Amino acid sequence: MNCYLCERELPQLPSWRGLFLNDIQEVICGRCKNGFMKISGTVCPICGLPNEGLCRDCRYWETTEYAGLLQSGTSLYYYNEAMKDFLHQYKFLQDIVLSEVFARQLRDELGKTKAAIVPIPMHPDKLEERTFSQIDCMLEAAGLRYSQYLTKSEQVQGKKTKKERMSAPDLFHWNGKNVPRKILLVDDLYTTGTTLRHAAKELKKAGAEEISFLALIRS
Repeated sequence: MNCYLCERELPQLPSWRGLFLNDIQEVICGRCKNGFMKISGTVCPICGLPNEGLCRDCRYWETTEYAGLLQSGTSLYYYNEAMKDFLHQYKFLQDIVLSEVFARQLRDELGKTKAAIVPIPMHPDKLEERTFSQIDCMLEAAGLRYSQYLTKSEQVQGKKTKKERMSAPDLFHWNGKNVPRKILLVDDLYTTGTTLRHAAKELKKAGAEEISFLALIRS
């Protein structure tokens, strides 16, 4: 088997974890894995950005109508060059097999949660263009069950400025399904926090009481 990112041959070593604990096999080599920088140390308690206390963006959000919507959040990796290359190949070159790259990390983080896992949905037009939902596929690769309670109403966020994103109109609508009390939102990239807070706002209106999130990357 070769590394999914650089094509180097991966050593195939027998593993007791793999045999008896249904462990997830590594699909990238150590060099590619080491290119991704994990976030550690003291972080913002809401968004996971390295910071002492609330970061500037979260301090702003807590002065708006979105205050208190997110109880907590975890961001796993920095948005460095290795991660940019990964996202480009996965999302824009539609290399769906890369959904397996972070499967072990996602299972470790989410496998024991008591909250309902809810991936941020894609706009239908974007889903048709990409042909797959990158968050859903990552969760499936990790063997995690998830539910959808939202539909995306706004398609383009990436081309907007930071100010435009943070003042955007409602991005989601509730799909009418019964919403559980505890929800854990999952997204690939946290930039300003707009997407997650809009999702949390709609879920709160639909009956959710406690909402946290996990983002693979914090830019």
